[in-house]
Amino acid sequence: MECSGRLLFYCSLILSLAALALADDPYFECGFVEDRGNYTANSSYQANLNRIVSQLSSLTEFNYGFFNLSAGESPDEVKAIALCTGDRTQDECNSCLHRTATELIQRCPWHKEATAWSEFCLVRYANRDIFGQLESEPRTCAFNTRKASNPVQFNDGLSELLNNLSNIAAAGGPLRKYAAGNATAGNLQTIYAAVQCTPDMDKQNCTHCLDDGKAEFLNCCYGRIGCRVLRPTCILRFESNPFYHTAVPLPSLPPSPTPPGPTTSPTSIGGGNQQNGRRGLIARCRFLYDSKLCLNVKLLRRFTYLCSKTVDICAVFFFCHLGLVTLLFSYMHISAAVFGSFC
Repeated sequence: MECSGRLLFYCSLILSLAALALADDPYFECGFVEDRGNYTANSSYQANLNRIVSQLSSLTEFNYGFFNLSAGESPDEVKAIALCTGDRTQDECNSCLHRTATELIQRCPWHKEATAWSEFCLVRYANRDIFGQLESEPRTCAFNTRKASNPVQFNDGLSELLNNLSNIAAAGGPLRKYAAGNATAGNLQTIYAAVQCTPDMDKQNCTHCLDDGKAEFLNCCYGRIGCRVLRPTCILRFESNPFYHTAVPLPSLPPSPTPPGPTTSPTSIGGGNQQNGRRGLIARCRFLYDSKLCLNVKLLRRFTYLCSKTVDICAVFFFCHLGLVTLLFSYMHISAAVFGSFC
């Protein structure tokens, strides 16, 4: 009996530790779509999925928290997308992605397509191309059980905040589509919120995903003081306490190159004196004809510039009959169709 009692104690202890391990991240959620197929143990698909998890544990580039990965060959190829919230550093991001991917295959096993969300990142994989594809499933909603004391005012302030943040996030560039901020609701209560799309979404798809998420708040989160709406291509979150840091700075854009000034010319082309431009162009045609300098590169360059400014039927007539069209086409890389109707 004593031995059995000890065995029962140790079994209970092991189960308790296992439960604690699984509950290490209380924000972890995972989901899958039933009809997307399953993989089997020791299959090529499982091996490729394990390679994805390994890749996520050894990332050397930050890429501002977004990764598009693949492993294996069709039909067992695994494609994955991973995203960290815009306020996470590289070390925080890498740690979150590895932990979330590992937990995903443990808690939602055997599915060929699945998605996991933790507090600061998401990981999803599939046996098809998912990059740039707007997805609405799987999805979930996780909310704080506490309710706001003034739900109507709280929701009004939240809606305005989420609309502003959604516009900012959707307008983000290809490196990141993320926005976070706060607003004051009734009774001077502060609401903190953050929204984010995977940056492979264009502005339209990001807006669509966030709009659907905001609509879901009404069903899942109305009157709550905290909630997360989780989708494969976007996430929305609000709390009554701060939960985000300052966003990791993106690289500054290089200054726009200064446009070159106009080429000085004794004759105004495309400017105030159009008739002088035509006469100057025709005079140069005649000069070419008289002096037989058709192959002079400097003159051809000059004609390239003139033709780019003024296409004059009379002038083109000279070019056609001087036999220079072929030379100009090869030099200017212009299709013969451009001048075909004139010659």
